[in-house]
Amino acid sequence: MSIQISIPLQVLTYTKEQFDNWVKGERAGCTDRYCLGLPGSYGFGENIVGQYFASKGYLWIHHDFNVLGGNKLGKYPEAEEIILKCIGKKKFESARTLRPAFMNMEEPDLLIYKPDYSEIRLAESKRLDTRDKLREKQIRGLAILNILFGFKVDIFEIVPKGKDFTPQPIIYEF
Repeated sequence: MSIQISIPLQVLTYTKEQFDNWVKGERAGCTDRYCLGLPGSYGFGENIVGQYFASKGYLWIHHDFNVLGGNKLGKYPEAEEIILKCIGKKKFESARTLRPAFMNMEEPDLLIYKPDYSEIRLAESKRLDTRDKLREKQIRGLAILNILFGFKVDIFEIVPKGKDFTPQPIIYEF
């Protein structure tokens, strides 16, 4: 018997102007320090997803967080405090012990949370124009965090406006 998880693939679109502005370094509206410092088009897809959630009242962090214990405690103090407030000390400490047992997992791109710490989500962003594909390690990480800790997880395909794209759900079996 296996466990099957299905994660819907959501689509967000962008304009050529948005992309060109990002590449030129014009990043008004981006609140994430890590994204702001990336060169060229890096971080563009993550910013699109972050802005989507920001429009719904969430805050977000790209890259500078760790749920699974892969980094030394204290490396990302702001994110650690957010995660602790959202899930509590017991779940936080439990999540940080997973890394050795699940070495074949990757953390997702974004930590998304409500300002009152009532909700936490994780999201992965993929850009269609770069042919960036979701890897099994990324799916496994999202699935484990969803199953064991109840984190809401989202996967987004970032698509140029006007480009035909039909999303298919991501199905993973353990």
